[in-house]
Amino acid sequence: MIGLIIISHSKQLADGLLQLAEQMQNKQNCQIVIAAGVDDEQHPIGTDAIKVMEAAEQLSDAEHIILLMDLGSALLSAETALDLLDPELAKKVHLCSAPLVEGTIAITAAASSGATIETILNEAHQALHAKQQQLNDKVDTSNQQPTQANVFTHQALKTQWVVRNPSGLHIRPAAKLASLLAGFDAKVELHNNDKRADAKSMNQIALLQVRKGDKITLIAEGSDSQAAINAFKQLAQHNFGDDITTSDDKYLIGKAAMLPSVTGFAYHKPVNAEFSLPTYQTSEQEITKATQALEQLQSQLATLADSLSQQYGKSISDIFNGHSLLLDDAELLESIKQQIISQHRTAAEAIMSVFADMSQQYQQLDDTYLQARYIDIDDLKNQLLLLLSATNPLNPALTEPTILLADNLGPLELMRYKDTPVVGIALSNGSPYSHTCIIAAKMGLPMLVNLGEEIQSVPEHTKLTLSADSATLTMG
Repeated sequence: MIGLIIISHSKQLADGLLQLAEQMQNKQNCQIVIAAGVDDEQHPIGTDAIKVMEAAEQLSDAEHIILLMDLGSALLSAETALDLLDPELAKKVHLCSAPLVEGTIAITAAASSGATIETILNEAHQALHAKQQQLNDKVDTSNQQPTQANVFTHQALKTQWVVRNPSGLHIRPAAKLASLLAGFDAKVELHNNDKRADAKSMNQIALLQVRKGDKITLIAEGSDSQAAINAFKQLAQHNFGDDITTSDDKYLIGKAAMLPSVTGFAYHKPVNAEFSLPTYQTSEQEITKATQALEQLQSQLATLADSLSQQYGKSISDIFNGHSLLLDDAELLESIKQQIISQHRTAAEAIMSVFADMSQQYQQLDDTYLQARYIDIDDLKNQLLLLLSATNPLNPALTEPTILLADNLGPLELMRYKDTPVVGIALSNGSPYSHTCIIAAKMGLPMLVNLGEEIQSVPEHTKLTLSADSATLTMG
């Protein structure tokens, strides 16, 4: 984890900058603390070395701590704080000369993606270049090492996308893209006409000056090249995390010929019963069980993806291909193995623990799109437990138009209702950004989420009307 301390003469300035940085912050990889202003109501402008020291101590668990200052005396406060710190903690500290605003954003984006300290500091020092290039200012590159373009072989993979974002790939989507691709073991390069950039660098992406309507190309080569391409496509389909519904595009207004509402009878999705799971045997046997369950589910996902590609298109099949890639992760299997060996857990217990941690990590993300992926993780966990328990999920025997009611619903769970008379879905929880919602829309199933626990008390077989237009569920 990287710690960043924003040192400013103005607390209001630092608070605003923190709010901006939080839009692209992964708090597991990057923690930000401000040390700004002085405790004097009459004269609050200034810096305080003690505040800087206390901020550094607050970040003592970080591998590295970066101090970013606004003006001259802020540097003096930083250097004084460094002298006051415990020598071991002081060894972690890096004073950075990057501009405060651009540097904060660059450090946050790079650190959040898990970049090395050298990469993070380099991104910070180059943070002004995109603005300078756009303003045709002279950029001083005397201290820069020359960058060599990636050389790709015939094995490299390529995909293209026409950018729909009204503001192009501005700072937030550029940060999301760089952060997403940084985790893949592959060379990735983004092209915009004759310009090219390292797609793991927010600053370099910004230098491409990608605008709405530009056709960009991502090239990837390495062991994770296909995964990187798939992840890029998913992010691109969601406009790189931007909400573009408020764009200035011209549109026509008419009257709906049919309101998007459906009527059916209430059916509560059966709650997963307690799985009948075998007891602990040996660590070798439990590891074998876990490995086989992962491989079996990957095979099922591949078969499902192939069948859905014909019926609903590649965008839907790619969701399940992505789930298969997630399961085919050496680190995931290693985490499960460690749980089995070190804590003598069964394969099921280890999977429940590892997947619960993953789900919690997604739920703690600030990005609403990525946050919704916890539903996929929980869904995969439940499918693995079914396989380990040799339990067949209940296939609903539905014969009339049905509104499916549930607390939550994963993509694989949704597939059990694919060839049934379910005409709509209503969830207590869920997320409008979930893959379940995306798939349901492709299936023509209107779906409401976050209706609250009250739907659990709706009597079975009650006649319901679900209106996607008004986002309401009406009894009677």
